[in-house]
Amino acid sequence: MTCMYVQLLLISVATALACALPGNFLILRGTALISDALSHAILFGIVVTFLIVGNINSPLIFFGAIVSGLFTVTMTEMLTKSGKLNHDAAIGLTFPFLFSIAVILINLFANNVHLDTDAILVGELAFAPFHKLCIFGHDCGPVALWSMSAILCINITCISYFYKELQLTTFDSLYAQTMGYPPRLFHYLLMLLTSITIIQAFHTTGTILVISFIVTPAATAYLITQKLQQMIFLSCLLAIIGVLAGFLLAHHLDSSIAGSISLANGLIFFLVMLNKKIRPN
Repeated sequence: MTCMYVQLLLISVATALACALPGNFLILRGTALISDALSHAILFGIVVTFLIVGNINSPLIFFGAIVSGLFTVTMTEMLTKSGKLNHDAAIGLTFPFLFSIAVILINLFANNVHLDTDAILVGELAFAPFHKLCIFGHDCGPVALWSMSAILCINITCISYFYKELQLTTFDSLYAQTMGYPPRLFHYLLMLLTSITIIQAFHTTGTILVISFIVTPAATAYLITQKLQQMIFLSCLLAIIGVLAGFLLAHHLDSSIAGSISLANGLIFFLVMLNKKIRPN
């Protein structure tokens, strides 16, 4: 039982860190709501791919979800550039549209398949340690721990390698353009990293906790510092603190782990915001 709790804690920490890293740039770019859009819209890609290949365990499901995420970003950008809608309105129009189509397709054509929309929203975090990765009959630990650790490594590698480009395109896109760094390219790189992270995380933690991991630690860190490197470090630290506090809260209240972690993240944010108001810089 203790081993299961440790594995569950490690899965949560790996997921929190993987989400917090791109979350910093989304917060600074004012596009944090896109994480909500992606976490809902990728269901459309999952359902459409399943209806094509007929196998929910096919690796093509993952790529279908990525395509759906990038399609959501592209559709949002097109609506924004049309001049008819603001960016937040375009996001608010896109993801309910795609999510509702996915739900209708599930009801019409995949009603007997395990595509639980409730589980997508709230997740099944407590059951994650039971889905094991077995190689030649040997138990190598939970699949979710391996997958989220891999995503964490990808995010660390990409953000470290393209740190200067992401920083320039985030703070001054015009200057970045003159320096030969196309802002649009790195915007889509960030959206790709965010999409991959959400796709791997959402079926374990649910969309609510994924959004909390992406937005809240980075938003809290932004209240404390406006230096990007410090913000990234603080967001990761706050994400870990939020997970630990959420586990303690869930144990004390005998409640949902995912819900308790989201609540802990929110409480930490409001405590920091309240402290900043009481003690202004």
